[in-house]
Amino acid sequence: MSVYKLIYFDLRGRGEIPRLLFQAAGVKYEDKRLKLDISTGTCTEWKTLKSRMPQNALPVLEVDGKQLSQSLTIARYLAKEFGLIGTTNWQQAQVEQIADTMDDLRAEVAKWIYETEDQKKKDEIALHLRTEIYPKFIRILETILEENKENGNASGYFVGGDLTLADLSVYETFTFPLGIHPDILNNHPDLQEHRERIEGHTLLADYIKNRPERPV
Repeated sequence: MSVYKLIYFDLRGRGEIPRLLFQAAGVKYEDKRLKLDISTGTCTEWKTLKSRMPQNALPVLEVDGKQLSQSLTIARYLAKEFGLIGTTNWQQAQVEQIADTMDDLRAEVAKWIYETEDQKKKDEIALHLRTEIYPKFIRILETILEENKENGNASGYFVGGDLTLADLSVYETFTFPLGIHPDILNNHPDLQEHRERIEGHTLLADYIKNRPERPV
């Protein structure tokens, strides 16, 4: 059996979807979390580790000592290893489509996170998220859920009848937006039920309930 080590900062961020994949698969791994000073954005340990990482960036997944960079690449690799990427090539493409779509949403939300100097601009970004961005992505996701139902999969998952990387990507990508705008799914029962399904999953419930509180 392979030996896994995930290296990332002590945040959810781009390290959390891989962590959820490990949990969903019931696979043991070393969760190496680098302590980050949130107020300054600095990490003493990272200064010594950075030159040893293949792209001088995190997260990094180590598999039997071999290193892999890029969060989406890591997530895809783990999903394939753990059977969490669908059962056909078409389902795999659907899963990856959703994961990529959620990365687009993450990039939009990041504009709000990283605007720290101009409060007016930050408020404008927040308004744009609420009126344009969230509705756009919610429509996309609701359409995919409905299409999965119409294809005979009433599981409540996004692709096929079982949990995949797609579900974990949607769940985690919406975690931060729901922290700053908690009402964005109020009129979207299918997406609310999907979150509840992930939070109640046998292999995920304890982890999600007890994971460290982090700003992102």
